[in-house]
Amino acid sequence: MPRLSLALTKQVISTLEKINVLRFGDFELKNGSRSSFYIDLRILPNYPAEFQEITNIAADYIRTSENIGFFDGIIAPPLAGIPLGVSLALKLKKKYFLARLERKKHGTQKLIEGNISNKRILLVDDVITSGGSKIPLLNMIRNHGAKVASIFVFINRLPNKELMKKFEQENNVNLSFLLSLKDLLNHKGLLKTRLIF
Repeated sequence: MPRLSLALTKQVISTLEKINVLRFGDFELKNGSRSSFYIDLRILPNYPAEFQEITNIAADYIRTSENIGFFDGIIAPPLAGIPLGVSLALKLKKKYFLARLERKKHGTQKLIEGNISNKRILLVDDVITSGGSKIPLLNMIRNHGAKVASIFVFINRLPNKELMKKFEQENNVNLSFLLSLKDLLNHKGLLKTRLIF
């Protein structure tokens, strides 16, 4: 899979460090495991210049990634994924389809706003830790008659390639990302002495 250049990898990590997206402490992750660091991309939109910088790099990566290929529109899960997905859709001139994880009891009661039937969808999110939280939205997209072209996340926390391949095979989808856990660990010894899986 094509990766960011070393220079861009360092640039993205340095920017995320600068705005404290990487936090230390004792955190429970979405999959129930505990970690001594937490990647909080939800605060990225609080920093407009850095948000533009990171999403521009992500958009350029998506444009040139053969692993992702053609897609008609973007869907991102609430809440953290939405600003990232909307920004990428605008930069890439693609449709953005708003998805809900629970059906409203009023109005049109739609789970997805807009018709995605027979479309290829790029599912965008901030982080993948085990992949379990992506499955309901994957199924929802497919149940609405669309194909998931790929999943793109900004940070892949899966600890090795074997688990990534297992997730891809079990869910019949490609996974692309800007940064891996290994990128973070290799960056000037970042997290080296403080990592807990």
